[in-house]
Amino acid sequence: MQLTWTESIIERFCVLTEDSGAGQPVKLMDWQRKLIRDAEGKRMVWLEIPRKNGKSAFIAMLAIAHMLKGFKEGTNPQVVLAAATREQAGILFGYVRNMILLNPELQKVLEPYRKEIRLKGKPGYLKTITSDGGSNHGLNPSFILCDEIHSWNEVKGPELWEALRTSMASRPSQMVAITTAGSAYSFAHKWHEYAERVKEQPSIDPSWLTIIYGATDEEDPHDPKVWAKANPSLGITVTLQYLEELSNTAKHDEPTLLSLRKLHLNQWAGSAQPYIELGKWLKCEGPKPKTLDKWRCFLGVDLAAVNDFTAYAVVYFNGERFYTVQYYQITDHAMTKRKQKYPNLARNWIKNGQLDMVKGEVTTTDHRIAMIESIIEKHPVEGIFFDPWNAAETVERLRSKYGKQFCYEVRQSALMVNEPMKLLYRMVTTKGITHDGNPITAWMIANTSLHIDKNDNWTFQKDKAPDRIDGTAALITALAGYVHNASTGMSTYEELDIIFV
Repeated sequence: MQLTWTESIIERFCVLTEDSGAGQPVKLMDWQRKLIRDAEGKRMVWLEIPRKNGKSAFIAMLAIAHMLKGFKEGTNPQVVLAAATREQAGILFGYVRNMILLNPELQKVLEPYRKEIRLKGKPGYLKTITSDGGSNHGLNPSFILCDEIHSWNEVKGPELWEALRTSMASRPSQMVAITTAGSAYSFAHKWHEYAERVKEQPSIDPSWLTIIYGATDEEDPHDPKVWAKANPSLGITVTLQYLEELSNTAKHDEPTLLSLRKLHLNQWAGSAQPYIELGKWLKCEGPKPKTLDKWRCFLGVDLAAVNDFTAYAVVYFNGERFYTVQYYQITDHAMTKRKQKYPNLARNWIKNGQLDMVKGEVTTTDHRIAMIESIIEKHPVEGIFFDPWNAAETVERLRSKYGKQFCYEVRQSALMVNEPMKLLYRMVTTKGITHDGNPITAWMIANTSLHIDKNDNWTFQKDKAPDRIDGTAALITALAGYVHNASTGMSTYEELDIIFV
């Protein structure tokens, strides 16, 4: 097999930089050779690959090969390594620098400085930039290598991406974007979906190459064949023993299973420690049950913010199954900010999200009362369950109108949310719950992190979520009413006006 120029340069000049093999020549893995060959003539290469498959070292090899080609041809190569943070950029830069320092032949052509790698005697350089830095317009790169797109800053990351993409206009440049799976509905997930479309229909964008290594949601996460499919470097940079040990732990520990699926099987999920996988939630969408008029009904409310989303979750139940409908309220001022951050998502929210937009900058008690009353008119609500944070005035006014035995406070503590969180997880997994397909709820489910304490109590943590999770909180609050009271016909709440935990 005849090697391409890039392959031959990498295996001739690039060296390993770690462990006992440091300084030894690189031997490209099959998947790396395939990418190099398939990428010829493509402006954009999108690679998704799990952790520990040698992507950072591969980025360094590609960068060095491009610099050497530019030296040979006198084309003033300008290589940009784009990373999520300064620390990650430093790791990538360190791989390049160490390859040079470990090979005297490379030092004849490449000169490493503290923040740049420069060609000796000719124009050309390599530099790093980060997604959490300032503007990077004005670049004229010949080769762009982007790492860990899933971790890029959600505000500045898209700006950097567009700056890099548009910087290729005046040169026959190439951009290689490499990432592991990340959060659903994130900036990276949008491009993941586009990459999937191009993979299925290459004619959509002939300049784009999609390469994705990962497992589908239906595949067994404990099957070594699935591990091999998702990890092309299995047996070389990631060991079978490591995945076996992780799998054994994952069989008895839910967070470890989620880590296995996301980090080593490359399955996109919600938060860094997802509570419910987005794909499973979406599969629970369904029509109203025909006998819904005979089911009981609770309403969960999360009033956490006056200038962002307020969430209302209607939960129907018949003792065996659940059906839920969600409603949301937000100010037009806050929605304008959401449109700027998530323009495509926001359009879908407005169209399909059961969303009430309030004029001004805050939602008032009057707005909330009006929303709740409109929901009560549509659904046979037996009781309303509130997170008490910021809810005192709303609860008092509702009680004055509907009576004390109608509004109940449920604090978001382990004692109150552990069982309903496990119930919701179980119902989603077994498809014992259906929902109306509200896109705002799906986004918030994807944002929700799972926290498990030493006593196996499940809770969610708003401060650890990548964005709002009020819809999830409202749904769990409604289910708390079911778990703690439905089987006894509300008897607990008939004895206690408020539950304090």
